[in-house]
Amino acid sequence: MGVFDSLSGADAVNWALVGVLALAIVENLVDGDLVWTGFLAATLVVLAVPLVAFRDAAATLPPAVTALAVLPGVTRAVGPTWLTDYAVYVGVAAVALAVVVEVSLFTEAELAAWFADALVVLTTMAAIGVWAVLQFFSDRYLGTDLLAGLHAVNWEFVRATVAGLAAAVVFEAYFEAEGGRGESVADVAEGEDG
Repeated sequence: MGVFDSLSGADAVNWALVGVLALAIVENLVDGDLVWTGFLAATLVVLAVPLVAFRDAAATLPPAVTALAVLPGVTRAVGPTWLTDYAVYVGVAAVALAVVVEVSLFTEAELAAWFADALVVLTTMAAIGVWAVLQFFSDRYLGTDLLAGLHAVNWEFVRATVAGLAAAVVFEAYFEAEGGRGESVADVAEGEDG
């Protein structure tokens, strides 16, 4: 019996979405966009951590979280150019959300929904901060011209904060729809599986 033989419908949807993400990685690699290829590959790793850690294909995130994490890759692969400029912020927020949900579901940590929301926003802002620092050092030591100036960097932080807040709102709406009032993130997800 194979690893994927006993999957529920939600688990099968999750792995189909991960397959779509893998195709988006290949598409970006073929286009020569190594930054997006690397980012999407990191997203794939985050989504596959439970499979590797538990050696169980049923150890997946809720489908809504997986879909949000895969959306920027699909948008980047087939979306219009103006939309791809914002896909990076949604992508970072989605990966932050996936990490927070994985911590809640697959570890002993119990996160209240409000704390998980705040953690998603702060993690998104921190990731964009790290990206800005990497761009600065690349410009300084590698001779690139990635940062357009302080004004542009400030707007990156604004967009990242908005994307983090949007991811938190989506997560909160999902959490409330699943009956999560007064429960931890893990309690809601376990209730949906059982």
